[in-house]
Amino acid sequence: MNTLHFRYAVEIEKTRSITQAAENLFMAQPNLSKAIKELENTLGITIFRRTSKGVIPTEQGLRFLGYAKQVLIQLDNMEAIRSPEASGRSRLRVCAPRTGYISRAFSTFAAQLSASERSELQFNETNAVTAIASVRELCSDLGVIRFRLDHERYFIDYLAEKSLDSQILWDFEATAVMSEKHPLAHRDELSYSDLSSCSAEIVLGDETVPYLNSVPSMNGAKRIIDLGSRASILETLTAVSDSFFLTSPMPTDELSRSGLVQRQCRFNGNSFRDLLIYTSEHSFSETEIALVNIIYTERNRSAYR
Repeated sequence: MNTLHFRYAVEIEKTRSITQAAENLFMAQPNLSKAIKELENTLGITIFRRTSKGVIPTEQGLRFLGYAKQVLIQLDNMEAIRSPEASGRSRLRVCAPRTGYISRAFSTFAAQLSASERSELQFNETNAVTAIASVRELCSDLGVIRFRLDHERYFIDYLAEKSLDSQILWDFEATAVMSEKHPLAHRDELSYSDLSSCSAEIVLGDETVPYLNSVPSMNGAKRIIDLGSRASILETLTAVSDSFFLTSPMPTDELSRSGLVQRQCRFNGNSFRDLLIYTSEHSFSETEIALVNIIYTERNRSAYR
């Protein structure tokens, strides 16, 4: 039995789409379909069935996928024996939301590493659901997720279901970041309706969570600009002078370099939390502790701006 096919099946379950799974796995869709068919023939069961809502596991498929994930975790653990750490190279893989204080912390951490130290660093900016999957499947050592506090129960239950632990990094109210040339930049405090009635709102489309309204713009900003990277957000805020972006507070020196300002913004549900997540059996290395300490330092810089 080819355990590589286990990864294929798990990816299909995650995406609910053979086409998307094939794209994520960098393989042709017919080859993926053939591999799953071979796996089903070997097991003597049907793992997936097609529905109007996508490809979903059968009852027997769910049982198989549960066992397959356990096997893959053990394989990854065995692979780690000859991973960078085994050759004296430290490795750190982190996934986090597209937010200033965490990306600055990671950059500061990387700059502080000794030039003679053998290391491998990986930083991926993504949404909460993808971050949870990445940590659960051991693709990332640590993750940070962001959610509105009125969605806390959903995420706490979801983390428990995935056997993940967490600790609070920051509870905050989002601010509206905009160009110094924005028509409302002269005001110290704004409401969401003030901004949405005359501005273009920049959003991250993949931040939405199934069954949950994750951003105020879902209530109806007239103009939406959907972006995918933090760099393009800052560039767009500068280029589109009447645009704004809701995010965690940022240090004023970083804003001033880009000709941006931030203003308090009032809207229902403006209470957010950033959580550090990791597997329940995870043991923090000295390297990881050092990074987390820097994250708290950068958070304080932003909080006490």
